[in-house]
Formats: sequence, structure tokens, C-alpha cells
Amino acid sequence: MTEQAGPDRAVDETARVPVSRAMTVSRLVLGAAGLAAIGYGTAGLLDEPSYVDKWGVGRWLLGGLLAHDVVFAALVFGTGWLVMRVGRGRGPEPWVRRTLLGGLAAGVAATLVALPVFVRPWPPPNPSALPLAYGRNLAVVWGVVAAGTGMVIVIRKWAMRRREGAGHR
Repeated sequence: MTEQAGPDRAVDETARVPVSRAMTVSRLVLGAAGLAAIGYGTAGLLDEPSYVDKWGVGRWLLGGLLAHDVVFAALVFGTGWLVMRVGRGRGPEPWVRRTLLGGLAAGVAATLVALPVFVRPWPPPNPSALPLAYGRNLAVVWGVVAAGTGMVIVIRKWAMRRREGAGHR
């Protein structure tokens, strides 16, 4: 079952996957919202008189951006490329592998956000500073990500079977 590009579909030339106008509009809206949020945050940082070391905060934010783009994104794309190339013709279908990689990326991103809590010296100088069970909560986040990823796969397989069944009538 191959979808063809039509008047309401563009074709992503790199992967030859049809992209609907709704997906294109969604990407543009989300990109614009992200840029607006960055602008709002930057304006708030520059207008806030209580931040004495604005350049330090800027360096920290730039460092996070570079760590994301240089380390995290490279690992995710490298792992994705490896999984999709090595597993070609074997294992689950490509869309299942892509969905699993998306879940893995979400879990790793949550772990990276929580990482500073785990690498800081213990006990914290102020006992009320980190009062939660961060290890347990991170495990819950991984469980939710795994359940969500599994639900996406199950629902999509169910929908595919249902479509195939409707096509034979």
C-alpha cells in the first residue's frame, strides 16, 4: 500500500515519504511557537533586574544548547541510523523501530534533565532543596514513556489491521 503525492500532499525528497499539508502546517506552527517562547524567555532574562550575571546565564543556556545539538542529537541520530541500517530486512518493521527510537529519545532526554540531581554531591547543603525521590520519579517517567510508546505501536497495528480488513470487503 503505497501513498502517492497528490494536490494536497508534498513529498519529502530525502525519504520519499508523503507529507500532508496538515503536517507541514503543524511543523510551522510548532516552530513558530518555539521561536516565540525563546524570544519571550530572552526578553524576560534581559529585563529581569535580579539577574546580576546575565552573561553567565547566557553561557549556561548556550552550553545546554550545544550539549543538546552536539552530544544528544548526534547520539540519537547515530543510534537511529545504526538501528535502521543494521536491522533492515530483519526484526520489526521500520515504523516500529522508529517509534521505539522516539520513545528511547524521550526517555534519554528526561534522564538528561534529571542528571544534575544525580551527579551533585550528597547530601545537599539544604535538606529541603531536593526533598523528592528523584530516582523513583525518573523510573516512573521511563515507565510512562515505555507505556506510551507501546500504546502507539499497538494502536497503529490495530488501525492497520482494521484498514486491511475494510479493504477486503
